[in-house]
Amino acid sequence: MSENRDILGLDVGGTHYRMGLVDRSLIPRRVEVGSSRALIARGDSLAALAERIQTYLQAEADAPALVCIGLPAVLNRERRRVLSATNFPGLEGRDIVDWLENRLGLPVVLEHDAYYLLAYDIHRLGLVNRGTIMGCYFGTGLGNALFINGEPYIGKNGTACELGHMPVPLNDRPCSCGNVGCIEMFSCGKALERLARERFPREPIGTLFSAHPDAPELMDFVRYMAAAVATEVNILDPDHVLLGGGLVQMADFPREAFRKAILDSTRKPCPAENLSLFFAVDAPENGIIGAAIEGYRRLDAGRNQSPDF
Repeated sequence: MSENRDILGLDVGGTHYRMGLVDRSLIPRRVEVGSSRALIARGDSLAALAERIQTYLQAEADAPALVCIGLPAVLNRERRRVLSATNFPGLEGRDIVDWLENRLGLPVVLEHDAYYLLAYDIHRLGLVNRGTIMGCYFGTGLGNALFINGEPYIGKNGTACELGHMPVPLNDRPCSCGNVGCIEMFSCGKALERLARERFPREPIGTLFSAHPDAPELMDFVRYMAAAVATEVNILDPDHVLLGGGLVQMADFPREAFRKAILDSTRKPCPAENLSLFFAVDAPENGIIGAAIEGYRRLDAGRNQSPDF
């Protein structure tokens, strides 16, 4: 396999997918952004995804070395099967890697999308990927990822880092995972959409924080976001925490209030006193580059080499 071949990175979010080719300089090209919901509307999400990849690659003379796909889904430990994908019908229980490799004729790597976002942010900030680094990405849902000593932490069954499904007691608000009272239903995109409909019906959701900066309902929403982050911080005492996702990138999102709420709920004196918090920079190519970083890491590990980026 040529060391100079690109990696095709595909970051499939709950709202949009982003796809592009990345070389070892980690500069993406032909970045394509499209609607994830349009893929879902096709009926068979996996077949629609494969067709989109094949159409994209028709313009390329050389096939990529790997296709690295990030999904907002619970994966098994082997990173081949989807155990739960509430936003993507037709994926659960299937060997995604085997099916796509047969369809595409290319090697495929599958991962939870938050790990690719975190890999990118670690690289962008020049952090040394050792110790414990956690990422919380607030979008349609709460994407959560951990790297421990440079390796993704996935747990016994592959289902670690489902922070969005931490229970909030004494409520019966249903979650798409099948449980009730998950914090994701109070702190992410679906919750904000519901809040906008109920409390601010005439305000476009994209300008909520600009138009209503002191609204108690929105400040409560931010505190729910902070509670999830602080809970994991108190458990892990991480070296670094990355905060991102579409909600954090909204116009006039109260980042300092968010930061303060996290610190207010973090154990004193430590880890609160020297908590290392960073905000992600939102760009369509983040997950694509993160996919390539992890893809090249796997390729080089197979050759007993270290990536040169």
